[in-house]
Amino acid sequence: MASIFVPICGPVVADTVYSDGTLVARDVAITLPEVTPQTADVSAMGTMSLPIWQLLENMEASITKIGVDEGLGKLLMADIKPIEVRWVQTVTDANGVTKNVGCKAFIRGTPNKIPGVGLELAAASENEVILMVTRYALYADGEEICLIDRLAGIVRIMGKDYAQDLTTML
Repeated sequence: MASIFVPICGPVVADTVYSDGTLVARDVAITLPEVTPQTADVSAMGTMSLPIWQLLENMEASITKIGVDEGLGKLLMADIKPIEVRWVQTVTDANGVTKNVGCKAFIRGTPNKIPGVGLELAAASENEVILMVTRYALYADGEEICLIDRLAGIVRIMGKDYAQDLTTML
């Protein structure tokens, strides 16, 4: 029996963040949104909770911006804005060949607060900007992994839209 190999995704080697098309951060910590469906309890040999993919909890993203500069200011503007995150990760194939692969995330959101800026002598200021997200798209090596658009009613994962049938029934 032939073995099945899954490419080995390695470390992120670089990243950038763009706000409204302008580069605002490089090589920073980023947390993309967690997509959590609401659940409903049903009776099946007792109580069982099932996810409802058409109803989602709040989505948040965070960017830890280094320093206080114009880039931080652009991220903090209280408008709903497009944010693009690009990063490169290494991927090793079955032959042991390692290559760099580009990934992207597109989010649309607005900050939920202005972070407190911590200052320490001889240390860079790290400021976590938390964005409330209405749209989130994730791509790896040019392939769409997921697209979640709360305002358009889209919950698409690997090409299948789990909310599409709602609009055809209403």
